[in-house]
Amino acid sequence: MSNSWRALLRHAVSNNGVVTRSEALALGMKKSTLDRKLEEGSLVKVAISAYALPGVFESERAILRAATRSLGAVASHQTAARLRGVVVPGPRLVVSVPHRRTHFFPDVAVHQLTDIREVDVTRIGGLPITTAARTVVDLAAVLSLTQLGRAVDRFASKGVTSFETMSEVLDELARKGKPGVVRLRRALEPRLGTRGSSESDLESRLLELIRLASLPEPNLQFQPRWLKHVNGRVDLSYPEARLVIEGDSREWHGDELTFQADRERDNLAQLAGWRILRFTWHDITRRPEYVVSSIQRALDLSLLA
Repeated sequence: MSNSWRALLRHAVSNNGVVTRSEALALGMKKSTLDRKLEEGSLVKVAISAYALPGVFESERAILRAATRSLGAVASHQTAARLRGVVVPGPRLVVSVPHRRTHFFPDVAVHQLTDIREVDVTRIGGLPITTAARTVVDLAAVLSLTQLGRAVDRFASKGVTSFETMSEVLDELARKGKPGVVRLRRALEPRLGTRGSSESDLESRLLELIRLASLPEPNLQFQPRWLKHVNGRVDLSYPEARLVIEGDSREWHGDELTFQADRERDNLAQLAGWRILRFTWHDITRRPEYVVSSIQRALDLSLLA
């Protein structure tokens, strides 16, 4: 084994199995030797002037590490969201580069972000990745308003960023012609100033229906007096109307103990003089008119009481 090949292997191993052509030549590898290593399979070409050791791409995380290093990129958009537990529509592997030197890396979507700043980048498990708030700003350019609203709620509910922080980063990055600015402002406007954030996709969809129907903005994760002794909260509520709105999903309400606790909470609400409306996944996704009309009717009844 030549000294140059040994040096290349050490360098590649210390850099997630990836080495660039210029690095290989700087380590003393001749062009003819480098080409021979590619032909015999000792190295695998993964992008323009970028190579990897065989077997490196056995996991998505390894691909991302190779892509970010080879392209001088950061994990972004859908990937940055998914690594924080927020799944949104689109490609699984996405990175962004400040300058479009190349747009190709196997199985990876590459964006160009000319305005990405040092403060917009952090690391997760050694992988460079856009911050949560910056990720939301970038997603605004590739998601619909409905999809973006769901993503915004999920980011907030997981506690990785807040509506206020999203808005601050948006203000810092907003410029004329930047994709997604108007869309994200529309998504954040009704959410700024709300108390808390929704804790499930079902609740997010329920909240979305309420907002699209232009109904009054409900309180989120409200703790009424009659639940304080058990430290309980309700999904959505209109305290002035003494109205509670709950979303029932199998994920959160499928076990016997939870079912029993929900029934007890319903009884406590009734005894305290509150109305409670429960909507299933089927109601919210297949019968949105029924959901909206039921809430509107309950609010109207409260005015007559």
